[in-house]
Amino acid sequence: MVGEAQHDPGVAGALNERFTAPQADKTVARLKTAQEKGDPSPDFDLDPAMAILSGPLYFRLLITQEPLTHAYVDRILDALFAGMGTAGRTNSA
Repeated sequence: MVGEAQHDPGVAGALNERFTAPQADKTVARLKTAQEKGDPSPDFDLDPAMAILSGPLYFRLLITQEPLTHAYVDRILDALFAGMGTAGRTNSA
């Protein structure tokens, strides 16, 4: 479907409306909740954070087809927060 969306605006729009945008909204909402609790800091920009976070996850899922494990997601979050100037997550899973 992702491949087809590259060539078909209708598929791209439907994919964005039904999957991509809702998932991004949920992720930004979770980041915002964490931000309201103090980590990341209030000046942490959530829009590029979402893009930086999603890139390696989609790469792993679509290109390398390696599993998306909790440990991998934690590594990506730690790298994201470190790279964007926050101290890191307050509670690791």
